[in-house]
Amino acid sequence: MRLLNARSLFVPAFLGLAVSAGAMRPGASLPSEPGRPSTPIVIDPGHGGDDEGAIVRGIQEKDLALIFAKKLKARLMRDPEQAVILTREDDRYVRLDERLVDSVDASGSIFVSLHLNQVKGKKAAGAIVYSYGPEKLRAWRKKRHPSVAPMPAPPKVQSGASANLAYALSKGLRADGFRAEASKSDYYVLKNPASPSVLIELGYLNNPDEAAKLVDPAYQDRMVESLARSLEQFAATRGVVSKL
Repeated sequence: MRLLNARSLFVPAFLGLAVSAGAMRPGASLPSEPGRPSTPIVIDPGHGGDDEGAIVRGIQEKDLALIFAKKLKARLMRDPEQAVILTREDDRYVRLDERLVDSVDASGSIFVSLHLNQVKGKKAAGAIVYSYGPEKLRAWRKKRHPSVAPMPAPPKVQSGASANLAYALSKGLRADGFRAEASKSDYYVLKNPASPSVLIELGYLNNPDEAAKLVDPAYQDRMVESLARSLEQFAATRGVVSKL
């Protein structure tokens, strides 16, 4: 994710929704059905199209996020009953509100947004798994981007589930030898009122050593395997809910 990327934070109203909590609250529970996946997983490759995200030494965040997303989808779909949805399958721009609507359409889903980090300097390293919570840049964003459609904080039950998911993913990565931590932010996609939602910064493109790993297919496969196992374990605890 480009440091303080203005384009990634601008979200026009979608079909007049303004994406309110009332428009996307979870529905009633449904009984399990044979062959029906209990928890669809929505994978959101960050950026796309004209929104390139971070670009460091020719590596584009939008491209790398899509590579990771497709690999994660393929890995998860080894289970023929696991439903997996990508918010974009190619290099195109998808508005943030549309990405959330996609997750609501897949009832009972888990939402995972994939990004790459970029900050000043070359020493920062490791993955960060964000769930919703207060963060220091909120006031700056509000002042700098007044056109962002209003989006309330998610219900406490979803915030708690999102925090649990972020912890599980970061713990799984560390157990598999990756540097990772769980943190809080108020990114738009983390305000999803209907699904546990996390945003994963997979690593720092400004760190030359880490960037070299992130473009290595073998490293990508190892990280994807770690994320997939944690997602499968978390998904096993989720029930099926319907869309209103």
